[in-house]
Amino acid sequence: MTAERIEPVSTFGTSLFAEIQSSIGQQEKRQKVFKWIKVSSMAAAAMLTIAVGIGWYAQSMITITTDFAQQKQITLPDNSVITLNANSSIRYHRAWAWQSKREVWVSGEVFLNVKRLNKDPKHIQPMEEFRVHAGKMLVDVLGTEFNIKERRKQVQVALLKGKIRVQTENMSQAIIMKPGEIVRFNGTLQKQSLEQARSVPDAWLEGNMVVSGLTARQIIDNFEDTYGYTVILEDSTLASKQIDGTIAFNSEETILYTLSNILNVNIYKEGRNIYLRSR
Repeated sequence: MTAERIEPVSTFGTSLFAEIQSSIGQQEKRQKVFKWIKVSSMAAAAMLTIAVGIGWYAQSMITITTDFAQQKQITLPDNSVITLNANSSIRYHRAWAWQSKREVWVSGEVFLNVKRLNKDPKHIQPMEEFRVHAGKMLVDVLGTEFNIKERRKQVQVALLKGKIRVQTENMSQAIIMKPGEIVRFNGTLQKQSLEQARSVPDAWLEGNMVVSGLTARQIIDNFEDTYGYTVILEDSTLASKQIDGTIAFNSEETILYTLSNILNVNIYKEGRNIYLRSR
């Protein structure tokens, strides 16, 4: 049987070329679609990352702490200067400029020199306000110097300059303070003068504790808060002994030596415990 050669029709080349062109066009379209999807996915991922980053920045806090026997001074974004005593901390929003008001949270003992922003005391803008959270007490201030001590479930605010309002967290009580006044909160707000307080609240900035009529127990409490020891006074009657004068508080050895002489006790250390035993 003889094979017969088949000749392509005259339109075959044209049709084949058209099919090839169509196939190439469809492939290019698919590539464009895939590329668009890839770019869109990358853009969405980038936007999500940015959104998460902004959310974290808006909600996160900066926390600064001090160890036992350490002090630290920091400057806030508004140029207010905060000094932290030993075993203390301060927190504030990382996105400081995004907040409706200046606001910090403190624990331990801090001294605040708040920068005054307002020029017209009668018309105060929200961003000119400064609020301090200390335990269950709120302190609102425009520009002043004051000391806050939040220890042993009690908050004490001592005002040296300016004018501030202190109130309970639930705002059931509020007191306007003037320079030379101290307000304590231990369930209720109580106000007294610096003379009645029996101590100089900011003496720790110079490494001292100036006392007048404070008991040995109160001084020991301050020592424990500052240096992290537990002090056992074996003769409990000595706890009520009143002490006057200036005690150098920048060295644990100096404080213990002072207590040893004032209370007539010997000192023994066992780990983080210190025993005061009558001679």
